[in-house]
Amino acid sequence: MRFCYFIVLSLCFVLYSFAVKASDLVLDKHGTVYELKGFGLMHLNYDNHLFDSNAIRDNRNWVEAHSLKQKPQIHNYSKWLKLEVENQSDLENWYLSFGYARLPLFRIYEIEDISLKLKFELNGNDTFYDRPIYDPQLYIPINLNLNRKQTLLIEYRTFANAPANIRLHSYKHYLATSQKSTLINGAIAGIVMAILLIISVNLFFNPNRTNIFYALWTFTFLMIVLDMSGFTSKYFWPMLGGESSLFSTLLMTSVPIFHLLFIKSFLQLKQFNSVLCKIYTYLLYAYLVLIPVSLWFNTVFFNLVLSTLIIPLFLYTAYWSWYQKAPGIRVFSLSLFNHVLFVNVLTIVGASYGNIFPSLEISDYIKIGYLLEVSLFTVALAIQNKSVQNQLVTYLETQVDVLNQNLHKEKLQQESSIEAVKQKEEKLFADLSHELRTPLTVMKVQVESLQHNIVDNVHTSYGKLMNKIDELNSFIDHLMQVSPNVQSLKVKQYTVKDLLAHIQSINVDKTKLSLALPDEKALPAKQMELVLEYDQQGLITVFNECCDNAIAHGGSQMNISINIDNESDALSINIDNSGEAISSDLFKDIFNPLVRLDEARQNSSKHKGVGLSLCKQIIEANLGNIFASNGPLGGLSVHIVLPLKV
Repeated sequence: MRFCYFIVLSLCFVLYSFAVKASDLVLDKHGTVYELKGFGLMHLNYDNHLFDSNAIRDNRNWVEAHSLKQKPQIHNYSKWLKLEVENQSDLENWYLSFGYARLPLFRIYEIEDISLKLKFELNGNDTFYDRPIYDPQLYIPINLNLNRKQTLLIEYRTFANAPANIRLHSYKHYLATSQKSTLINGAIAGIVMAILLIISVNLFFNPNRTNIFYALWTFTFLMIVLDMSGFTSKYFWPMLGGESSLFSTLLMTSVPIFHLLFIKSFLQLKQFNSVLCKIYTYLLYAYLVLIPVSLWFNTVFFNLVLSTLIIPLFLYTAYWSWYQKAPGIRVFSLSLFNHVLFVNVLTIVGASYGNIFPSLEISDYIKIGYLLEVSLFTVALAIQNKSVQNQLVTYLETQVDVLNQNLHKEKLQQESSIEAVKQKEEKLFADLSHELRTPLTVMKVQVESLQHNIVDNVHTSYGKLMNKIDELNSFIDHLMQVSPNVQSLKVKQYTVKDLLAHIQSINVDKTKLSLALPDEKALPAKQMELVLEYDQQGLITVFNECCDNAIAHGGSQMNISINIDNESDALSINIDNSGEAISSDLFKDIFNPLVRLDEARQNSSKHKGVGLSLCKQIIEANLGNIFASNGPLGGLSVHIVLPLKV
């Protein structure tokens, strides 16, 4: 019975040994590149414990590399690959690659009997010139003896514990792969630099927050491309070692911040979706806190976890933005979905953190994903800017049309005004010729009468001539007073009480006109102290002209009243007379020079039609306003409005 148990256990041990026994790697004359994970056994040293010869021989520590599923870890740990290699080719010099520009740790051992022989070593503090090959990507030469079977042990660590695509190249394949990789990475970097240049030019002419965040995010992505391609290690700081890893950590932790800021600004979440805006704000604070944490512990594990949790938010944002009505919004939605697919799902969840697709080359997916996203974002911004430009062009065209219409209206108004001025001048000259012709005719008759001695009284004729000459002089004086820039004003500040005193000083022939003046008791004491500015003599002249106008048109009564409007801060003086009412069409015309009613023109009175024009000139010079209407006494009512000092 015991013998049966022994047989069963032996068979199980043999089967288990075969289960962990990987196929040997045979290098033939036709092979140029080999995927080492398909031939070796792997051990994930999560605890980073010492790996001695006993641990190496213990098959329980080894699992076939192609079927191994790694677990997410906060700290950086070592991975061991055990490989049986038999070189049946014609080449002894081969080259190892991992798909990265650098590794935090790399060692190659050769197992001889029960001992480990270290053949090569690189660590995170080594500089670029400590490498055996000065290539932007990491290539390690390895010597494999011809027709000999060797057991190799490869220990390595990767950034963020990402899986590595370990390959063994022949010399020709290494050269071709290196040149191709450098060319592709250079092309990607060149495209991103061209996009960044376009963004920078756009930022120069449109310095808004969206363009600023997008420029920063694109610049960070450019640095990621250069860093993953190995260009920073080779060309920027080849003498730095561990600092290069810190720089990579800083890039990976800061790029989500600029990405989120750009999304918030482009979608204007603060205006259109306040809930999403708050969620993005909290995530920004979380990413900001993770920057010093990641640099201190030299790990991006927490950023990877947060970037995994953010996937539903990005998907909802892409879904929400798809149905928004804005130029370029659907292209933006596609770019955000592309980010979720390439960066969050395939790279972070699929390979680095979640380890669903461990055979992917992470750097390629990151570069391709970001390149597509930047391109789509740029197209979205271009569509948005084009729409803004079209709106601006439409607005400018509208403004130009409005300006042309206004210019056309002004031209028509100017032509109409010129025509009106021309008609006014013609009327003025006609009125002036009429006003001058009447006294000149009288004077001519008197002179002819004196010349032919047909007058009864010579002294009376000379008196009439002198009266007509005085009348013409007075008429010319009135014309000079209503001429522009002739009236000299002495404007001073007066109270309403002073104004009432000035009104009381009007001299009127009471036999011709009964004048009712405003009473001081009718106004409150507070209003009596209100201040206004005017020319005293000019205002008295206005009152006298209004009185003469009332007498000239048959008025026997005249009333002057004062009203104060507190809302408009103005004082109005109303001068009513009992003369004849006039048509409302003449209310504006009577303030023009030489305008008289037809009946008055036939009258032989001395009123020449310049009084109210002089009143208008004086009131407007005092920054006031004057207008007319038919008043309560049956005749003309003149209204004077003067501003109060506040």
